[in-house]
Amino acid sequence: MYSGLNLNQNKATKLQTVQIVLQGEATPYWFKVNPPYFRRIRYGDWKMELKRRDFLKMTAALAAAGVSPSLLAAGKEQFTIYGAPALPSVTIAVAALQGKLAKQADVSLKVWRSPDQLRAGVASGQFKVMMSPSNVGVNLRNQGQKVGMVNILTNGITQLVCKGSAIASPQDLVGKKILVPFKNDMPDIVLQALLKKLKIDAHKVGITYTATPPEAVGLFLSKDYHAAILPEPMASASILKGKTMGVNVVRGFDLVKAWGQAFDTKPLIPMAGIIANEEYFHAHKVQFDIFHQDLKNSLNWILANRQSAAKIGKNYLPAPEPALVMGLDGARLTVTKGSEVKNEILKFYEILMQFNPKLLGGKLPDNGFFLA
Repeated sequence: MYSGLNLNQNKATKLQTVQIVLQGEATPYWFKVNPPYFRRIRYGDWKMELKRRDFLKMTAALAAAGVSPSLLAAGKEQFTIYGAPALPSVTIAVAALQGKLAKQADVSLKVWRSPDQLRAGVASGQFKVMMSPSNVGVNLRNQGQKVGMVNILTNGITQLVCKGSAIASPQDLVGKKILVPFKNDMPDIVLQALLKKLKIDAHKVGITYTATPPEAVGLFLSKDYHAAILPEPMASASILKGKTMGVNVVRGFDLVKAWGQAFDTKPLIPMAGIIANEEYFHAHKVQFDIFHQDLKNSLNWILANRQSAAKIGKNYLPAPEPALVMGLDGARLTVTKGSEVKNEILKFYEILMQFNPKLLGGKLPDNGFFLA
């Protein structure tokens, strides 16, 4: 007889992955089953008792019911991605649910709240695969962390939202009160570098920093601020939330286009993507190759099934479904190997080096930084 089981629940699909160990057998069985078949004792801990004949009867009944118990030899390896609180994490979430890698590994997504939490996770060794602002990966590597770039998942996710009328140009930021999340990280980096390049005195722009994008949204809508710089989907969330509060929120000038014009580059900023522990990446190269294709398929599916994608995304991001749908248009999502846009990435890094070398840890990355 067996008492006790291990359970993983996918919040988006409500599908349970259950591990059962029969007495006298070292090999556990895994199968997937919907919640009504089990009684919940407390979160994360479901219990039942099964004799061998009951176990066999149950799995046969589940198969007949179309549940398809997929009995696997125990132990799918964990493949956890730590995503950012931004729209590219929806690409990761869908890939984790629908991709081919999920057939051979236990693929899951967890979302960090701030870049500081990301840095701490890497430093502790807990985070092996993680979405990161593109400069943070270089900074970590230059500090001695063995990480490298796998891909880019957005070519510019930061948006300027304004109250009342749109701020039409970077020059029009002078005299305005603006909220920016993550001081000295990506939204702030883009703004500060753009102001410096255009010779706009940053001291004449009233910048207030917040710890997270949701905090910036709350202050923007409730206090006396002209604008906020936010990643999607929080930019779209602020527009929709504003309507319910009687606050007219509109989009301002396109930061990415303004960047391209100011620095004479393509209208894209390789803002964020997946980085990985170097040793872990090389030990799991086959899995990363599969996951790359899963991500590409995921993005295609998202763009063709926006409402369904939003239903999945709301389980990971602090934004309602309509904001996730709206945000897709401005998120500039992509799935591109780092090596395929190496020139654009290095150009971005060169600009950051001129602006503030500390953002990259004092130097450009070595050739080994690009893992894929």
